[in-house]
Amino acid sequence: MKIDVVIIGAGPGGYACAIRCSQVGLRTALVEEKKVGGVCLHWGCIPTKALYAATKLLHQAATAPEMGISFAPPAVDIPALAAWKDRVVETLAGGITTLLTKGGVAIYSSHAELEAPRRVRLATGETLEADRIVLATGSAPIEIPGFPFSDPAVWSSDDALALHEVPRRLVVIGGGVIGLELANIYRRLGSGVTVVELLPEILATLDLDRRTIAGLKRSLTAQGIRLLTGVKATGIARAKAPSDEVVVTTEGGEPLHADRVLVAVGRRPNSGGLGLDRVGLSPDRRGALAVDAGWRTAVDGIYAIGDLVAGPMLAHKATAEGVALADTFIGEPPTGFSAEEIPQAIFTDPEVASVGVSEKTAREQGIDILVGRFPYGALGKALGMREPDGFFQVVADAADHRVLGVQILGAEASDLIGEAAIAVRNRMSLESVAHTVHAHPTLPEGLQGAAEHALGRAIHTANR
Repeated sequence: MKIDVVIIGAGPGGYACAIRCSQVGLRTALVEEKKVGGVCLHWGCIPTKALYAATKLLHQAATAPEMGISFAPPAVDIPALAAWKDRVVETLAGGITTLLTKGGVAIYSSHAELEAPRRVRLATGETLEADRIVLATGSAPIEIPGFPFSDPAVWSSDDALALHEVPRRLVVIGGGVIGLELANIYRRLGSGVTVVELLPEILATLDLDRRTIAGLKRSLTAQGIRLLTGVKATGIARAKAPSDEVVVTTEGGEPLHADRVLVAVGRRPNSGGLGLDRVGLSPDRRGALAVDAGWRTAVDGIYAIGDLVAGPMLAHKATAEGVALADTFIGEPPTGFSAEEIPQAIFTDPEVASVGVSEKTAREQGIDILVGRFPYGALGKALGMREPDGFFQVVADAADHRVLGVQILGAEASDLIGEAAIAVRNRMSLESVAHTVHAHPTLPEGLQGAAEHALGRAIHTANR
């Protein structure tokens, strides 16, 4: 069958690319061997955020008496909670499938491999020929020595999000985004949680300032999550029968007793099994493919997006690349965006969000900067929400006052970072943010306040 575009992988990048290709009149086929929506929808972003929102109610109920409102101690029905989470996922998955079908995208449920530069072979025996082939196969959890996912006591993030049980004691190996988000969820559900991070600091691979990380660590510790940094987990040993307990051994450290061990040390591109060698493509040691500014690989007619290429492994980055790539197919120039323009949101308690460069990175780059901050505790909305912890930070170029980066630690930071992303993307000035009238009382006033503080004209907090 001859078509215009074949896309392998129906995650955020693949299905968005498919929809846009169809919109611009290209005959499009989308091949997915698991579920339409990919990892983000079924085993990542959406189930994590659904469980984050659900378990936040437990904290709110426990602390409501300070407002004069009391509840009976809440009871959690784990199977019912898991079923609700699954319904959220399936509702979204059904919507995506409907959009693809109504848009005229042909969906194939099969494994696919490259047979030639313009030919894809399906496991069903079918062959698809296209002028353009887009690889959008995403990524998978990384397994580490000593902690095989085949061991029933060892969880991947997929296992943790299945929510089959709430272990009494959970050891999380990895203090990155995934590890901390799941640590937060399981702590709220009642697990005793210990996070083990090999690097000297949590979230060490992200461009976050020490102030942001320190504030998050204080909150996580206050919630009863134990954080061990600079510690290497080496393996697990079984306790004596009939106990299901395991012991996580560490290099030069204490043994950690647990009922389950969650390995969340990152993800690896799904570049295996695609037949890359048949067309002359070779991934790097991480499994990623090299592409140019238009997402072209070294083979004419083959493109790669999302987790398969360099940059943060984020669903919204993959979506943006998929849509922009489709537009290039009809002659539009690539929509350029740098890694610094892609916002990051971490669903811990409190949330962390960032876009652009940190204060530390800006100084390392030799930029003379202005820094402004505004505390959540000075926002009427935050106090009324009982969310006074955290702050807004704005970093700007001292020469032209252009906003270079924003970090937010606090309630709803994941939503608030959108305005900051617009400012960074469009090279807006501190004055543009500070002079924009923000509704009161709202949380976005904090960004305005941080911009005013950077300019030395703060109204609701002290100037330097």
